[in-house]
Amino acid sequence: MAYSHCLEPDWLPHVEAIIDVVSDGNCGYRCIASGLRLADVDGWRIVRRRMYDEIIGYEDLWREVLGSSFETVKNAVHCPEKQEGASFKEWLTLPDMGLLVSTAFNVILVNLSHGSASTFLPLRSTPTSSLHNRLIIAMANERNIHWVRVQLHVNAPLPSLYPSWDRYVEDCAKGWRDGFVFRDIAPIATVIMKPPYLL
Repeated sequence: MAYSHCLEPDWLPHVEAIIDVVSDGNCGYRCIASGLRLADVDGWRIVRRRMYDEIIGYEDLWREVLGSSFETVKNAVHCPEKQEGASFKEWLTLPDMGLLVSTAFNVILVNLSHGSASTFLPLRSTPTSSLHNRLIIAMANERNIHWVRVQLHVNAPLPSLYPSWDRYVEDCAKGWRDGFVFRDIAPIATVIMKPPYLL
């Protein structure tokens, strides 16, 4: 399977497919757009603009969540009208943009990259009662230069929850975590690498 080397070996049995996207600097945003089933041509642009609207619309929250990275992330997701490619400074990066993506789109974002597997949940929205109606977008990074989308099997376990979520989640959104119990992630969580903030 192409790009399988990007993932921790323990995750491979849970992967249905690895989907490549155009490598133009917007590959991370293209992965999100693909997971959202947005148009391939300009879906990445919609993703960046929605992330920018989120970070501007809830600036106080994101200044607290992102700390010194706030301006960097805000500038990265800003998307001028006619922009096509993206410079290095505009690339999607995890973990710093993980909670922003999950909150902006009300999705479960999963980073399955080798050495930094983690799960990001929305901070503000009330989750749907059915786990099957919660959209999961999984991604993996190749050598810190290219993102690919990972299609997981139905009911695949998820990696451990990104620690900052507990600190900033609103009460109405705490139910997003309930799905972890039903997905039986405990066996996987014991074997994944340390989260990025500990590396």
